[in-house]
Amino acid sequence: MKRKRKTPRSQKRNFGYGKQLLYAFVKALCAFFGPDQHYGTRRTHGVRIRIFVEFCRRHGIRDARYIDLQLVEAYGSYLRHRLHDAYDWADGKRDKPISVSYAHNLISTVNTCLYAMRRDEKLHLSARKALGVARSNVRKTQIQADIADTKTATDRMIASGNERGAAVVLLTRAWGMRSEEAYLQDLDRMMREVTATGSAAILEGTKGGRKCRSRTIQAGEFQREALEFALSVRPAGSKCLLSETDSAISFYRRELGRCRRILKKCGIPSFRELRSGFAQDVYEEIVRGPSPLRGPIGDRVLDRIARETVARLLGHGRPQVASSYIGGY
Repeated sequence: MKRKRKTPRSQKRNFGYGKQLLYAFVKALCAFFGPDQHYGTRRTHGVRIRIFVEFCRRHGIRDARYIDLQLVEAYGSYLRHRLHDAYDWADGKRDKPISVSYAHNLISTVNTCLYAMRRDEKLHLSARKALGVARSNVRKTQIQADIADTKTATDRMIASGNERGAAVVLLTRAWGMRSEEAYLQDLDRMMREVTATGSAAILEGTKGGRKCRSRTIQAGEFQREALEFALSVRPAGSKCLLSETDSAISFYRRELGRCRRILKKCGIPSFRELRSGFAQDVYEEIVRGPSPLRGPIGDRVLDRIARETVARLLGHGRPQVASSYIGGY
């Protein structure tokens, strides 16, 4: 008896990832990045791809096999229209205008999701050509994450029983950590280093696995206060803020989800804003003056040194990235 030939994935609906287009994109991202890896990246792409899925639906496409370059380019034109004005559909639905940076992110998500599903770049779309404008990573708005507002937010978190979330917020603002770095950091090691040298390195949970001593930060009063609080609320027997029964994803969803709502009520838009506040403190301490968001740039040599320091302490390899936190030229 002959075995039935297996249908190639390219001939299956949505390339074999499911019947619904949105579900198929999410499953393709899980297969591409790994089901237990890069949770934040997968979640972000999963939210952004909804706009493309809706665009496909309005053009009668419900199967990824029928997405072609013409449709992808039409999506780019649709986003380009939304840079300048709202987009009105035939049924009366109105899509609001969007920023240049968000439009670039939406196209990046489409490129990533289509590659994850097809495993080729035949439908790759150049965001710069489609939108006709490059994305600017230079921050222009004032930072809304001063220490007073941060402590107000953490007080509310503590009052609501979310002490570990408050510790993540304090570590993020005081040490410039990413949220994942904050809840995975070896707090015992940091305290030993602070006691011995007056500074500590950010080593655990780093993006891309960059474990190096270049992110060694001096511990002032606020840094010590944040570290001591984190040590006081960590689970018994744990070196970090996660307990033995916690997973990074569950903590991110449950604890930090509640934190974000409280942060916004206190006027702090996001965890990244806390890192921007740390970056501004570092910059102003080096130049002994205001950041570019607060005043004109004085000494260009000091400015360059400060930007290199900010990028290094935040865990970035390029000094230019500092402009997205503290502003630029």
